Amino acid sequence: MECWYMIYKNLLYTGMLFVVLPVWFGLLWVWYLKIEGTVRKLCNAWVLGLASMFASGQILLVPMILGKRTLTEAVTLWKIFLVIVSIVIMVILIRRCGILVTVENKLENKKKKAGAWKIIFGILAAALILLQAWIPYHYQHIDDDDARYVSEEVSAVVHDTLLVDDPITDEYMYWDVGEVRKDVTSPWTMYVAMCCKITGIAPAVFSHTFFPFFMIIICYVLYGMIGNVLFRGDAEKTALFLIVLSVFHIWNFTSTHTLSAMFLLRIWQGKAIVAGFILPLLMYLFYQIFMSEKQSMKWAAPLYALSFAAALLSGMGIIMAPVMMGLYGLLDGIYHRNLKRMLCIWIAALPCAVYMIYYTAGI
Repeated sequence: MECWYMIYKNLLYTGMLFVVLPVWFGLLWVWYLKIEGTVRKLCNAWVLGLASMFASGQILLVPMILGKRTLTEAVTLWKIFLVIVSIVIMVILIRRCGILVTVENKLENKKKKAGAWKIIFGILAAALILLQAWIPYHYQHIDDDDARYVSEEVSAVVHDTLLVDDPITDEYMYWDVGEVRKDVTSPWTMYVAMCCKITGIAPAVFSHTFFPFFMIIICYVLYGMIGNVLFRGDAEKTALFLIVLSVFHIWNFTSTHTLSAMFLLRIWQGKAIVAGFILPLLMYLFYQIFMSEKQSMKWAAPLYALSFAAALLSGMGIIMAPVMMGLYGLLDGIYHRNLKRMLCIWIAALPCAVYMIYYTAGI
């Protein structure tokens, strides 16, 4: 009984960090972007809220690491920040939004009746997604990266430090030099350590068991949003799209270096989250910006948070996010013949550019 109690408790704590809080944070984006439809609101809130939480971790952790502060201090400041932002969001939503589900949405949902194939495809897609989330939760995958990343997380939690212990010898060392300088500019392991400190879950268990379960589901929520855009809101085709994508992921595990292996087995690593979450989210935001045409550039605002989030996760995120933003900004500016639009998108890449310059300056 005690074992089941610990499992449920850990699932609850992890769910608070990766479901409840991100959705709550994301409601601010829903209000700002004026997103319509209950399902679209919840999906966008979850995805954009998680990216915003990653961004807040990056903004907090880099100066804390450079200032040689402790993990406890970082967690305390992060908790204060989360509480303040949560209160601000609550005040804004109460004053300006009211309830999220409007009367019009309720009436619209009553009019629409789900067809048989829509229900079948929806159930099948949900079953395949939950199966993929359950596999890394139930089975443990270990590779050489555990010796680096999980070791850093364990040292941070046990010694109450931020990147001052050698992950191999556990000796005190000065981190802000050479190749390991990338861990300062992309402190994903310290973000995981903060989550472990808050939940009380051991870093290895958190990374290999509980976190992948939620992260895989979140990624598929994002893919569902992309499918909804591609198929013009057709729920049946979107569900079929998720089924096909699930089949590709499940049956494409031909080696440990395929996209499927990175997504299903190594999603706890920052570089895998960049590939499976950040880059698809960038494409989704680019589409929304493009469809806004000459109207408001509100959809460009999440790019600023996403730039910090990409930097937190991996050096690959620091490089690829600004490259994609730069290329899309150029194409968007040429297509719309609007320099302001192009600059607005390019400026969003500046955080990654700053971290890249800082990292390369020390090599």
